[in-house]
Amino acid sequence: MTVSTSTADVTVATPQRANLFTVEGDIPLDHSQLAAQQAVLSKKTLLKLQMDLVGPGGLFARFSTQVAEQGRQAPSLQLLPDSEHAMSLMFTDQAIEFALACHHRRAYAENPFAGFPRDALCCVVYDESRRTNLAERYAANEELRACDSRYFIKLIATTQNTVERRLVFQGLLEHFDALLPIEQSIYQDGYRDVQQAYLEREQKLYGTLTLSKPLSLLFKEQTPESLLAAVGPCERKRADD
Repeated sequence: MTVSTSTADVTVATPQRANLFTVEGDIPLDHSQLAAQQAVLSKKTLLKLQMDLVGPGGLFARFSTQVAEQGRQAPSLQLLPDSEHAMSLMFTDQAIEFALACHHRRAYAENPFAGFPRDALCCVVYDESRRTNLAERYAANEELRACDSRYFIKLIATTQNTVERRLVFQGLLEHFDALLPIEQSIYQDGYRDVQQAYLEREQKLYGTLTLSKPLSLLFKEQTPESLLAAVGPCERKRADD
């Protein structure tokens, strides 16, 4: 699949990362265009593509086995991007060091994709047309998993000391809607409708949930506890009235 994007979509931690997707006139990332390309494919096709990539016997699993067994000599690590730009190659090398560290072939190495927004990570992982080393796609996928894990940990924390679950169901809906079609393919048919029904039931009991921003942004500004405190008592009181 071919994508295009602007670097404005990529929030990064260093100037080197900010320039990564524009060197040599490379095609920048465009999450919406990638989503549109996937949307025309059947769920069966998308599910197969997803499993071929991230499933137990998929590309990343085979890559991990290869790196664990062969270390820096793994064939997948020899395939460098078609680039002579020092910055691009430096980033690739960081991804390789990270992959080696993940499989105990090196000391700790930071994931070069740490701090990237979810949309940008998805483009690196799922756009096979980009000139990216498999180690880069692997590292981006690891950060994608970590990003989702951090989100769900905070989401679950909003269930502490309360019987209502409006924030949880709202968060599940927001997360699902942000997924690429290929990521949504692993969910059962009707998943979104079920979560929407749960949210509506909770709102009938505890009042309408009104948030100023998406939860993914609110979690960057507030702890789950402070968010729950701000939303919960007021809404529960209104429901009791």
